[in-house]
Formats: sequence, structure tokens, C-alpha cells
Amino acid sequence: MSLIEVQNLGKEYINEEVKTLVLQGVNFKIEKGEFVAIMGPSGSGKSTLMHILGFLDKPTEGKFIFNGQDVSTLSDDELAEMRSKEVGFVFQAFNLLPRTSILDNVALPLVYAGLSEKEQKQKAKDALMSVGLGHRLEYMSNQLSGGEKQRVAIARALVNNPAVIFADEPTGNLDSKSGLQVMRILQSLNKQGRTIILVTHERYTAEHAQRILRIRDGEVVGDEKVSNRIIADGVDELIK
Repeated sequence: MSLIEVQNLGKEYINEEVKTLVLQGVNFKIEKGEFVAIMGPSGSGKSTLMHILGFLDKPTEGKFIFNGQDVSTLSDDELAEMRSKEVGFVFQAFNLLPRTSILDNVALPLVYAGLSEKEQKQKAKDALMSVGLGHRLEYMSNQLSGGEKQRVAIARALVNNPAVIFADEPTGNLDSKSGLQVMRILQSLNKQGRTIILVTHERYTAEHAQRILRIRDGEVVGDEKVSNRIIADGVDELIK
């Protein structure tokens, strides 16, 4: 059974009686443990697709099956529960709370998980150590470099042990060295068995994945294995 399956997926938006078709006839499967890049130019529909796969939006037509469950018709509350338990997000803009320690930033998704404060702190610490930031626990988020902020965002995405990690243009605000560190971490996590879905418009970034789904004008126009996959240096080790 595939972790993710979409069947004839479509999405349209209606604004003042004007219909805008964003996705149409989308079909694919993603297996547990895959590292898949969704690649396409601006306006291709790739972000809308990620929002549906991440339980942030609903399709207009077709089915979205997650781990054997058809989630296409779930209520907003049910989608929110799935989102909190099953997925972690890493965004281009980091989305960290300013003037708040990185430990508290990472612990934030655990607030409603029924854990004690001590357990929350320990899980957050473990996640930060896994991305090489165990020595920065009490730093404020506004004291970090861009690359460090994105590593905090990855730790926050990990802390609930989600089934899937979505990375939306995770290197978009970073220099090439910091971007490579981020891709190194994502590859390391994937090697440990994590399912990673990367959304990008850059060929170079997409080639760090095992497979590329190409989206154009709301349709899947390509689905290929990456034959010359880029392996970031030291992918066998997490950053020290």
C-alpha cells in the first residue's frame, strides 16, 4: 500500500464567479521512505498540490488517499488533526517566532500533544541535536544565520515524528553553502527512512531527490527517477 495516492485530482478556485483551474487530472503514488521533488515554474500548481497533500486544502475533484484512508472529504477539523499528527513543514521563510529561543520554537508543535513540559523540552532538544544545533538551544531565533534558521525549521518539522516532511523551496533564501547543508540534512533524514516531499522550481535542488514529478499548467507532465542524483557531502553523517 502506497503512503500517498492521488487519483484524477483537480482543484479550482472561484472568485467573483470567475473559475481558475489550478490542477487537473493529477495521478501518482508516493511510497513510504521516498524522497520526491515536485518541480515546476511559478504558477504551475505545485504549491497548491503541496497544500492538498499536506492537509492544508481540499481537492475540488478526484481522490487523495493517505496511508489507505481517503481524506478527500474530511472536515476542516479532521484535516487539522491529520496535519498535526502526520506532516511536518519546512518553508522558505522559516516561520520562526522572533525573540524566542530555538528550543521553544521547536517545542511549539508539542504544546497540544499532551506531553509534560519536561518531555516537550527533551523532544525539542533531541530534534535540534539531530540537525547539529545542540549547542544553540538557548539562542534566540533572531541571533541565527539563515542556514541555522532553516535547520531549526527542519527540527520543528521533525519533532512530532511525522509520516511526511514537506520542504517548500527550503533553500530559496539561503546562500549556496547553507542551501547545501539543508539538502544534506534532508538526504540524511531520508536515508533514515523518512518520507520527504520537496517543492522547488530549481533543477539543481530537485536533483537531490530520488524522483522528480514535473508539474506544468496544473498537470503532471513528467515522472522520472533521478539518474544522476546529487549526493551532498557527508550524507552518511548528520551535521556535527
